[in-house]
Amino acid sequence: MSPIKNRYEILFLYEAKDCNPNGDPLDENRPRTDPETGEATITDVRIKRTIRDFFLASEPDVEKRIENGTEILIRDTLKPDGFLSQGKDRAENFIDEAVKEKKGTEKLDALQNSILKKCIDARLFGCALPMGKNEPSLKLTGPVQFMPFNRSLHRVSPQMVQQTAAYAGSATATQKSFAERWLLPYAIIGVYGVANENAARTTGMSEEDLNKLLDGLWRGTADLNTHSKIGHDPMLLVVVENQKGFKTGALHHRVKMTEQPEEETTIRSAEQFCIDLSALLDALKQNEKVVSIRVLQNSRLRTKDGETEAAALDLFTKRGISAAKLEL
Repeated sequence: MSPIKNRYEILFLYEAKDCNPNGDPLDENRPRTDPETGEATITDVRIKRTIRDFFLASEPDVEKRIENGTEILIRDTLKPDGFLSQGKDRAENFIDEAVKEKKGTEKLDALQNSILKKCIDARLFGCALPMGKNEPSLKLTGPVQFMPFNRSLHRVSPQMVQQTAAYAGSATATQKSFAERWLLPYAIIGVYGVANENAARTTGMSEEDLNKLLDGLWRGTADLNTHSKIGHDPMLLVVVENQKGFKTGALHHRVKMTEQPEEETTIRSAEQFCIDLSALLDALKQNEKVVSIRVLQNSRLRTKDGETEAAALDLFTKRGISAAKLEL
């Protein structure tokens, strides 16, 4: 399939309720927050992990993923001795007999072609993969990049909760111990990403890959089902296709929370606020390089343009901006 021809921008809002959207392992796994603004922060690595996990869950069979070109390069695999694979070990999984006979850059090119053909996350996000001692490393810049830190649209207040553990804490204990975990009572988080057509020429990222990415972003967020992540729901996804080389930019800074409580840390549901799209609509209306816009919205999210409250698609139409429902 042909690589994407135009530049895409992605604006994604999702909620996290009574969970830990992105724990910091260097800080007792507390939810990441900006100490100056009090906003929750979510790394691009966490967003990409959500998408990768969705791909893996959608097709558990490794051979089928490889055959369909949807294998995940960056995932935990084990070596024959049972230990976790290193980067060079993972590279070996894609080096067949024909590639082994090659040397230097010729071997590197063959490995790159093999990985890009088989691994959707490499086509989307790129990769950095060492090949071993005295061998060149594979380095690919991914077309799809999200902001390194994606922020909540309001201040949050992490809480530590205690619960009874499943087992005793020592061999001589007569009762079970207590477990502690950190969570956010509520956060509405804004994510911004760009799919760059120039980088896509190198990795071969296609329109089909892009649509699978959007599916993984929306449905993957809804499917998060671990102890720390259940409580996630996708709320709004806006995909803007621009002419080659152009973008509106900073879509996440063009939406804001309104009608929220004076103390934002007391927010506990989507019923307590509305999302104002005025600045986003202004920017897209003025951008003559926009080719198409697709929108998907959770019915629980209230959106408005100034004083007009309506579904996001209706707000686009009222502004005379052509937009269609995003079908996943």
